[in-house]
Amino acid sequence: FIQLSLGREIEILAGPVVDPDYRPYSADDLLEPSWVSRDSAAEAQQLAGPVYRLRGRAGGGIVHMRSFLARRARIDKEQREASRPELENRIIREVGPDGTRDTAFLDANPDWFDFVPRENRFFADWERSSACAHRIFDHWAFDIHDLEDRRRREIGFIPRPLKMPAERLLVDEGVSVHRLMERTEAIDAEVGLPFAWFFFMTHGHWVDPDVGHTIADGLRAGRVRLPDRDAAVLLAWADKKYLF
Repeated sequence: FIQLSLGREIEILAGPVVDPDYRPYSADDLLEPSWVSRDSAAEAQQLAGPVYRLRGRAGGGIVHMRSFLARRARIDKEQREASRPELENRIIREVGPDGTRDTAFLDANPDWFDFVPRENRFFADWERSSACAHRIFDHWAFDIHDLEDRRRREIGFIPRPLKMPAERLLVDEGVSVHRLMERTEAIDAEVGLPFAWFFFMTHGHWVDPDVGHTIADGLRAGRVRLPDRDAAVLLAWADKKYLF
């Protein structure tokens, strides 16, 4: 699918140009006036707008998501490969009571060059899970950035839910895995999407990651069950966690 991102602009009356009580002493006082209220734009007098403008390339104005994901994976792979000579010579030195131990960085991180970016995993997990019966863009928008900083390209997105649960789900002390399962099922029913709680968890705000680890432990111990495809996604996440 193609995502369009628009910016919403309004012009408001922020305050007087010159401090009505004290004389400004420099140009900085005029450019960064400390006396102007920083209240919410909703509370200020609106002069013009709103005007909606298509965001620029850096903000992901028009993005073909399949192409974006391919580009995200390619850029990450290229950047990792570019660092290969340096990483092949990097040593991790650990100092302990038994002396010093040196470990080659790539021995300690054998899957370094097989890394899959979190953005690609988010979409792949959607397709592998019970959520795949629903269109992802009916439930999520993607706050995309594509920037060049110090000759290094930074590309990615933050997923934004279109419908949020009424309350956050945290792991309270002493709560059972069965109670957590009930609460995740309630979230799914509330937003009308199977396995919705998992994607809220990867977002990192609405569902605490400890919920996922607790349920994954329950799956391994045979104390709870999920549909096979959802269990596979959750256990893979628990082994290699990603968050936004």
